Amino acid sequence: MLLGIVLHGAMSFIPGAGLLWGVQDARASDSFGVMLASIHGWRMPLFFLVSGFFTAMLWKKRGLQALFAHRFKRIFLPLVASMLTITPLMWIVSGYVRSHVGTKASAASEVAVDDKEKSPSVQTESNGTDIWTAVMLGDERAMERYLAGGGDVNAKNPTSGATPLHVACFFGKPDAAELLLEADASLEATNNEGLTPQQLLTIDWATTEYIAKMVQLRLDKEEVLEGRHQIGERISEITRKDVDATHRDSGAAIIEGLTGLLFFFPVFNHLWFLWFLCWFVVAFVVIVKVVEILKVPAIPEILIRSWWRYLWLIPLTTLPQYFMARSPGAFGPDTSIGLLPLPAVLAYYAVFFAFGAMYFGSQDREVAVGQHYGWAIALALVVLFPIGLSFQEPESGMQRLLYSLIQVSYAWFMAFGLMGLFYHLFPKEKRWVRYLSDSSYWLYLVHIPLVMSLQFIVRDWDLPGLLKFMLVCGVSTALLLLSYQLLVRKSWLGILLNGQRYGSQPRSSPDADEAASLAAAGQQTET
Repeated sequence: MLLGIVLHGAMSFIPGAGLLWGVQDARASDSFGVMLASIHGWRMPLFFLVSGFFTAMLWKKRGLQALFAHRFKRIFLPLVASMLTITPLMWIVSGYVRSHVGTKASAASEVAVDDKEKSPSVQTESNGTDIWTAVMLGDERAMERYLAGGGDVNAKNPTSGATPLHVACFFGKPDAAELLLEADASLEATNNEGLTPQQLLTIDWATTEYIAKMVQLRLDKEEVLEGRHQIGERISEITRKDVDATHRDSGAAIIEGLTGLLFFFPVFNHLWFLWFLCWFVVAFVVIVKVVEILKVPAIPEILIRSWWRYLWLIPLTTLPQYFMARSPGAFGPDTSIGLLPLPAVLAYYAVFFAFGAMYFGSQDREVAVGQHYGWAIALALVVLFPIGLSFQEPESGMQRLLYSLIQVSYAWFMAFGLMGLFYHLFPKEKRWVRYLSDSSYWLYLVHIPLVMSLQFIVRDWDLPGLLKFMLVCGVSTALLLLSYQLLVRKSWLGILLNGQRYGSQPRSSPDADEAASLAAAGQQTET
């Protein structure tokens, strides 16, 4: 959970992420993206593995009915409460930040340019310009500065895979499109959905308006449609082919838009993992009943505890990974924040959850799966992760299959390696670990509004990006821990999140055991 603060704290420092995140720091650097990828590749897989383990534990100790009631209190109720309180607050902060992005974008670029002239060692993404936001806002001055500074006119956004020309076409910015076309912007580049810039000229208005609201951008329908028409005419002049810029609001388009809303509308945001757990608990109860009725034999322990587990876990997880992470340079599983979980993402995490449930039955008290944890972690970080990052855009199906294989191998080696490392470092309970365990649930639920506010405050400070990142994470964690101690720990809210407290003595209830291990697994997500 605490790593969730780290990852979201890094978002504003990743070039291009500000388009969706809302804050783009003047000292953005690709190194923050590398750090995020290295953590994201294993964090949630390990969480779901441990969640499966404790789901099976609660079932064995309390029964299915008590398990269901427990998960309802600890997961579903906090999810609903957070959506009614934390999520609206997050949107308010995001709206405020985005409403000021236009007035601060040029200033951020000028600061970055001045800093670069003063200190050549400071490296920013094309003089600190967030080209995608500049295009979205029609900030031609920032665009010209970006291009003059050697910025890549065909750079792809790390979250959507869109080039600047994609953004210009989608939002109907003819002047911005003209600048990009004069700089030889590619008309053949595709985004994560495989669409070229000119194909975005025909997107229906409902989808356009929805995306605009997500990024807090006010649009005039007629102005956008006219802008798209002008862009289409300009592209026709270049290609000498007719370009359709007529938006479609047909029945098929509306159905497609509704389907997209069910899967992609940010209902749960950073709380999506709680929603996934609800699905998994229901599935677990059903599967247990089916197994009991059909008397299905247990999987041999040799396939759970020995190295043979890799021979079926890695291929099984590679299949859903194959259909995910299509962003250039993306690493690890996708995030599903809609009302309906993305099938590939749900199947991917289901493998980790299921293994965790089976692992509980193996009674591996010496954590045999974590043996040689040093070699496992080294192999993952030193070999698999660098190779995975080198696959920027797999061109063939075989390359993509290999890319997926590397990513899931990284996740499994890191998961088992960290389980072994934690068992080595903390063979017995420690009170400070218990405290962080209990507090981490609260910290993760409420951290985003505070993190985003601090990112906005420091975005133009004349300090190195790493120092500002550390300030954001450190101050956020300190304030949130203080709020936990004063407002949550001994209150009804603390009982809702972590169970009943039993004085100062170490607890031995399933709630306590589960809380400590959940902290080790890292119970949280990325936007």
